[in-house]
Amino acid sequence: MDPRAHAAAPADRVLDSALRKASSLIGAAHAFSVALGDLDAIDIPPATHGQIDQAQLRAIAGLYLASELEAAGVIPSVEQLSGTSRGAGPQLDFGGAAALVADFWHSRHDRATAEERGQAFARLFGGGFEDLMLDLCEALYKLDELATNASYGGTAQQTRVRSSATRLLESLVDAGGGITVFLAQEIMASLKAALAILGHADLKAAFRARDVWDTIAGIDRITKTHRIDPRLYVRRGRAGMTVLSWVADAAPHLENPSAPLVALDHPVIPMALDWMEAALAIGEAEGTVPRAPASAGTPPSSSWAALGS
Repeated sequence: MDPRAHAAAPADRVLDSALRKASSLIGAAHAFSVALGDLDAIDIPPATHGQIDQAQLRAIAGLYLASELEAAGVIPSVEQLSGTSRGAGPQLDFGGAAALVADFWHSRHDRATAEERGQAFARLFGGGFEDLMLDLCEALYKLDELATNASYGGTAQQTRVRSSATRLLESLVDAGGGITVFLAQEIMASLKAALAILGHADLKAAFRARDVWDTIAGIDRITKTHRIDPRLYVRRGRAGMTVLSWVADAAPHLENPSAPLVALDHPVIPMALDWMEAALAIGEAEGTVPRAPASAGTPPSSSWAALGS
């Protein structure tokens, strides 16, 4: 057995960090939702519409990471693996992971199905979501373009960021609903259960895997599933979650144009660039390329030619 299979691989650590962030966002949104349910019983001022939007957006930010991990194969690969344990494919020795695989199979009716997850992700992140996300990320990335202020860029650049963030927020809030927070909790629980299986030392040893992505690749081989590099989805999911979390934090300030919305040294800006680069890499790998960001002047020669210009 490869001794490195027991070590916490860098890819696993990046994923663990992203999941902790997503869990924190969803947990905060859930706590707020529970408080709303108790408003009649406790003496606190009623929540504003903006506070409700913020809570929902935080849950949606966590769900965005979950949607990318779905594309990366985290839950789907374990669903396939648990099928092989029931005679639906090659029989494998799961070692100490066998009980976890069996539990995952037996609890399949207690969690959202692949179809239900897909529908939820499509409702939130389908349609025009990518265009709106691209507009915001490009606006953040180009905040220092023709800057008139060393700390905040300029009024026009701040206005573009504010406008892009507002459109994205409104789209996501319209697409979401009261069930969003609770669905996010359920999907997060399924992700953690799936990752406990994929990261189990015995299963990694069976596939000679160093990290969960090697394990997924091994499952893909025996189930004849084709998947592009899942690390790209993790990168895009982590960056997108950070950007959406920032939108939730910025929500109370979007209607106040008298003050800058974001500083040039804010950490959301490199994450916006990371999202664009990962989205481009995924689009190229899938044979699709996102549309060109809206910008003044001559259109770029390709959909991402404006990146970095």
